[in-house]
Parts: sequence; structure tokens; C-alpha cells
Amino acid sequence: MKKFGIHTLWIFFFLAIATGSCAKNKSPHTQDLHAKRKILKKKIDSLKKELIKIERQLRDSVNEDIPSIAVDTVQESVFRYYIDLQGVVKSDGDVNVVPLFQGEVVKIYMKVGDKVRKGELIMRLDDKILRNQIGEVRTQFQLAKTAFERQKRLWEQKIGSEMAYLQARTKYLGLQKKLGTLYEQLKRAKITAPISGTLDELMIKEGETAMPGRPVARVVNLRNVYTEADVSEKYLKDITAGKPALIEFPEAGITVHKKIDYTGNFIHPNNRTFKIRINVDNKTGLLKPNLTAKIRVLAKNIDHAIVIPVSLVQEDAHGQAFVYVLDSLSTDKNGKVIYKVKKRPVQKELVYNKQVWISKGLKPGDLLALTGSFGLTEGDKVYIKQKSHE
Repeated sequence: MKKFGIHTLWIFFFLAIATGSCAKNKSPHTQDLHAKRKILKKKIDSLKKELIKIERQLRDSVNEDIPSIAVDTVQESVFRYYIDLQGVVKSDGDVNVVPLFQGEVVKIYMKVGDKVRKGELIMRLDDKILRNQIGEVRTQFQLAKTAFERQKRLWEQKIGSEMAYLQARTKYLGLQKKLGTLYEQLKRAKITAPISGTLDELMIKEGETAMPGRPVARVVNLRNVYTEADVSEKYLKDITAGKPALIEFPEAGITVHKKIDYTGNFIHPNNRTFKIRINVDNKTGLLKPNLTAKIRVLAKNIDHAIVIPVSLVQEDAHGQAFVYVLDSLSTDKNGKVIYKVKKRPVQKELVYNKQVWISKGLKPGDLLALTGSFGLTEGDKVYIKQKSHE
């Protein structure tokens, strides 16, 4: 037991020496570590400041790359939708003079450009043969008349047969009718103006033979003309009588505001169109038959509509129309607002004169991206380009 105690003492002795030695060595090392830690903390603080500085520079650099685009604030406006048509000038006063009697032209009393009144003689055809026929028939008629009057007196006196009376009466009336027909044909040998106006064209010369159904002259009265146009059946509800129309005659330099006077009741099966008519006062006389006209008919008038340039509307892969609008996102170091681009689906209704009526998707006050919209992508950051004031 004694020996074990001595070893134990020696162990405690050496432990005490070791512990003292360690205590003596620890103090300067700990101080070293504290010093190093202090230095590292200073470096970390310095690096943190440098990192913040670099991040700020990077953020400023990113902001410098943000593009500026032009925008417009969506507002309600009036949308007018017109239907453009191609028309032609016509006239009820453009009449061909057509003879009803065959004969040689023996005399023309008018020249092209002369003013004529309705019923005034323009030319006369050779009627010698017809007059000879009239002479023969008149002689027969006079004889038949005498015979009929005699038979009539006898019949009234109950003398003679009824058959003789009826035959005389029939012959008399037949020749009377024939004579009247010949006189009517004789009138047709005189070709007169069917309307009052200007003798616009002569299609035959003296000595030539006029044929029934073949025009020999044209008389034109252009005081009142009308414009006629063919309209597609798809506009049947939009274009009706009474609708306002703007008619332009480019070659004559004339523009008039009128209303549609008449819409046709027949759809042509070949081109699926119906006709419209607009009467026009031709005071200047510049509107000639077959002159072309541009007709613009007001089909729809929307007082409170969202109207934007049609060029700003795009379509995605599914055919959905959309536009780009802007939402404010943040501000840069100078207090300038940064906006985020958003894709907004819209519904198009009608397009006219490069403007489209949007019925759904936009509201007053929305910021609509204008220039460069086709280079944008949803989520892009942009500035608003300031408008220049000249």
C-alpha cells in the first residue's frame, strides 16, 4: 500500500508540473489569437464596406442599361368606322334615241352640243313609201265608210240583210284601224328628243338607214345625277337608306355630303352584292356618266371607345391579341421610376384608318408601350422616355 501511495504522489507531482507548464505557455498564444481575430474583424468590416460599394456600382451599372421607351396613356375617344366603296356616276337623263321605224335619214336638224327640248325634232326619215300606203288605205277607207253608212241606213229602215250590214261595218272599222296605225308609223319617221337636255352624240349621218332598236343619237341632261355602287352582303345591316355618306369625285375635285337614297332589294348571285343609290345635284355639270366616285359610309359611331394604333397589337402562338403595358416597379438612385413590362391580352373589334377599337383588356389610365414594343419581353425593366417640348 505504501509503495502505491508513493507512485500516486509522483503522478500528482508530475501533473502539477505539466499543468503549470501549460499555464505558462497558454497565455501568450491566446493573446495572439485575440490579436489575429481583431485584425480579421477589421478586414471583414473593410471587405463588407467594399462589397456594399461594389454592389451599389453594379446596381447603378444595371440601371444605366435599362432602355427608355415612349408610352401613351390610354384614354377614351370617339371611334368612327367607315365602309369604303367604289362607285360610278349615272344619270336618268342619259338617254339613247332609238328609232321605231326603218328608213333612210333624209334630214338632221340638230348638231352635237345643241340644247333640245322634249319632243323637239332631231331628224326625219324617208316616209314616201309609208305616205303612199296611207294614200291607198285612205281611198279604201273612204269607200268602205260610204258603203257602211249606206248599209247602216238600210238596216235602220229594215231593208237589206244583217250580214251585209255587218260585213260593211267590219271592213270600215278594219280600214279605220289600219289607217290609224299607218299614221302612227308616219309619226315615227320623225325622230324627236325623248327628254330635254343636250344632244351629246349623233350616231348616224344623212343618207344612212336607221334600223329599229339601233340608237341614232344620245340626249343627256346632267342637272341631276346619282352615284351607284355595289355593296357586299356582309354590310347588309350596316348600310341602309338614310345613312350619312361622303362622296368624293377625285377627277372633278368635288366632295359632297349626302345620305343614301336607296338600297337594292336584290342580292346578285354572282358577286353577292346589292346596289345603293345616292342622288347628287350636278350644278357645275362636271359630273359625267361613268365618272368614278369614292364613297365612304359611316357604319358605326362609338362615343366612348378605347382606340389605339393597330400596329401596337401583336398575336401570340395561339392567336390571342395582346399589347404591352407598364407597371411601376421601383426607383433608381436619382429617384427615376423604373417600370416593368407586362403582357396584356386584348380583344379587337373593328379596324379603320390604322386605328383599332379595343373592347376588352385596356382601361383609361393604362400606360401603353409605344416605340420599340416589338423588341420588348414581359418582365423587362424600362424607363419612360420624356416627351420633347418644341
